[in-house]
Amino acid sequence: MLNTAPAHIALSDTITQRAQRFVSQGVKVIDALHLAAAEIATVDYFCTCDDRLVRRARTLPDLQLKTISPIECIQELAL
Repeated sequence: MLNTAPAHIALSDTITQRAQRFVSQGVKVIDALHLAAAEIATVDYFCTCDDRLVRRARTLPDLQLKTISPIECIQELAL
């Protein structure tokens, strides 16, 4: 699956710092890193099956993407 990805985002100080901010707002470390990397990639949506992460991410005041569940993704993107 990784080989089919159009881009790979390398861990950077910017991602680490952004993730630390998310962690300070109650996001688990690995989830925070994924969100921060997704922001760097300038994606519009972050789709996850983790309902807790969806709820938590929606409370982050300056998150630069929309966090959605797979069902919401299908509805939102009319797949």
